[in-house]
Amino acid sequence: MEQLDFSNSNIDLTCEDVGAFLTSVGVEKREALRIKLTLEEILLDYQAKFGKEATFNVRCVKRLLTIKVELIVAGRVYNPLEKDEEENAINGILAGIGLAPSYGYRNGKNHIIFIPKKKPLSSTVKMGVAIGLAIIAGILLNLLPEGIRVGANEYVLTPVTDAFMGLISAVSVPLIFLSILGSICSMGNMETLGKIGSKTIKVILLYMTVISVFMTALGSLFFHVQWGGGGTSGFSQVLNLIYNIIPSNLFEPFVTGNTLQLIFISIIVGLAMLVLSSRVSGVFKLVEQFGAIAQTIMSGLSSMLPILIFVLFTGMISGGEFGILLESWKIIAVFLLLITIYFALTVLYIALRKKVSPRLLLRKTWETLAICLTTASAAAAFQRNIRDANKKLGIDKRLAEFGTSLGQVLFSPTDVAILLAMELGFAEMYGIAITPQFLIIALITNLLLSFSIPPVPGGSVMGYTIAFTQLGIPLEVMGVVLALDAIIDFPATACNVSGWQLTMIEVADSLDMLDKETLRKEK
Repeated sequence: MEQLDFSNSNIDLTCEDVGAFLTSVGVEKREALRIKLTLEEILLDYQAKFGKEATFNVRCVKRLLTIKVELIVAGRVYNPLEKDEEENAINGILAGIGLAPSYGYRNGKNHIIFIPKKKPLSSTVKMGVAIGLAIIAGILLNLLPEGIRVGANEYVLTPVTDAFMGLISAVSVPLIFLSILGSICSMGNMETLGKIGSKTIKVILLYMTVISVFMTALGSLFFHVQWGGGGTSGFSQVLNLIYNIIPSNLFEPFVTGNTLQLIFISIIVGLAMLVLSSRVSGVFKLVEQFGAIAQTIMSGLSSMLPILIFVLFTGMISGGEFGILLESWKIIAVFLLLITIYFALTVLYIALRKKVSPRLLLRKTWETLAICLTTASAAAAFQRNIRDANKKLGIDKRLAEFGTSLGQVLFSPTDVAILLAMELGFAEMYGIAITPQFLIIALITNLLLSFSIPPVPGGSVMGYTIAFTQLGIPLEVMGVVLALDAIIDFPATACNVSGWQLTMIEVADSLDMLDKETLRKEK
């Protein structure tokens, strides 16, 4: 770690070296360029603040699965990431989803850390390999004597599955609590944005509620619902569910894993922390640190999902249950229908409200949509999303930046569609009665989970586990669920991102932050 002064030549050389390092360890060119440009901006900021005679060093580390670039500047406390209140709010959101560096001050030195991600192998490819190997292993098991096959299932496959699912359930409780708590706490900064922040959050809450009700009603038409089932007892069950959201003991939900009670506690604690604000600044930091630990554990578990799929599918094939996968076509069909109708209605609604051709709206959002369709990554389309929202759709830059950041975290109607299609499909397969109370429980659970599932690898696994447990769907279907999720993740991501991009037009218009001439311009 050579000490360098803040001369222009040293800044240029350092940025080039960091860019070369990131490329050499497999970081995507787009990600490497983003970090390189951000680092250059930060170095120039320190140069202006500390002078060219001050010194710095940069440490580039590749250790196991972690890649880290750390800038160290000795001297007084100065965080170049803190500029104005608006940007602080945006940076807080971005840091939570891995799109911004983190800052710390230790032992008289400023530390700024970038943690880029290597280009991952496609989850679809991983799932495909795992399923292919599982088919071979399952067939081979069926060729062996029954005693060996039964023993393999009883002493190997089932215990591994139970252990893995138990670990996911154990991690999901603190992770969902910390995820919601962190989201609410970050709104303390959002309040500084005044009308923009409050309006955006209100629109997200309203639209997600309406979309959830609509999708639940529409999705139920494709499955056998026992509309007359339950009667008074069914109605009482729904009321009890609503009443039981409020726990009698604050610690009980953490032990029992009651999702709805856990979310309720998270909201109450989060709001209390917002009221106390600076008086509990240490708690804010603690929430962030524990959240990072839980997310790291979940990310580690997610890297092992292909193993879980292999074990689950091997057990299904050896047990003669492979037909469940073949029957799941209906789940995919219903999901695609739900998100297609949602997206089409969104396009038509905005087109009619703003007097713009639907064709023009689609053309202006196509590039963002295409990136998400091919990568299944909202982060990959992040910068394009902001640029198109501002330059093509006429949304004020402030709202484009803030709204895109917030929407990426909170606005996810396809999560509702995925959960609903899975719940209804597997409930029908396993003979679980789909009654009005089942639909109401699914609606409440899915809506809350759409805000609660953290945007980290493995987050969807946590969502399915919680939803299925709430509705009594056996977790043995998780192998099929994860395989389907890897496939539908591409259109789901595209629909989420582009749907919110269009919805921001309505938000911008209500805030008088929409340039309608730009929106209606053909080129």
